[in-house]
Amino acid sequence: MNAIVQFVLKHGYSVLFAALFAHQIGFPIPGPLFLLAVGALARNGNLKVAPTLFLAVLACVLADWAWYEMGRRHGDKALHFIHSLTRNPDVHDRRAKETFAQYGPPLLLLCKFVPGLDAVVPPLAGASRTNRLRFLSLETAGATLYSVAYAGLGYLFSHDLNRAATYASRAGTFLAGLAIIGICVYAAHRWSARSNSRQA
Repeated sequence: MNAIVQFVLKHGYSVLFAALFAHQIGFPIPGPLFLLAVGALARNGNLKVAPTLFLAVLACVLADWAWYEMGRRHGDKALHFIHSLTRNPDVHDRRAKETFAQYGPPLLLLCKFVPGLDAVVPPLAGASRTNRLRFLSLETAGATLYSVAYAGLGYLFSHDLNRAATYASRAGTFLAGLAIIGICVYAAHRWSARSNSRQA
């Protein structure tokens, strides 16, 4: 963590944007660790909170929007490209489609907390012809939740970022679980409302 903190301290906001954009595009860059680092630097007064969160959200949205457009234009080929280096691409494709079919675009609210899922939801949203405005709204909300959660941990535990990194992995699982419960409740509410309107 020290190396990342020093790297961000040296290069500032630009490296945060580049790291998160690369992470969301698919490069093996530890995006959450960069957010922890900028949170700690914001606590110490080296960075400002508002520009930090703005750039983090913007980087995530722009990267995922690129994947959304790829899915919209190329359909299943975009998803298969993502899984092309895995052992069973077809199996991974099928599981991703089944997950998206079950929860739909609201997965954008939580997918960044789940490794693997964050890569496939944007292109699946595009392939399913999710409205662009709806995609951008959910994507921005999800990117904001993700950025605030990890940068917030860095801010709170600026004195012990290694512990913050441990909490970050647990927080991701916890928040993802809460979000899944929320999506299920929302889906059940909509299904109930539709059933009642049909019976009326």
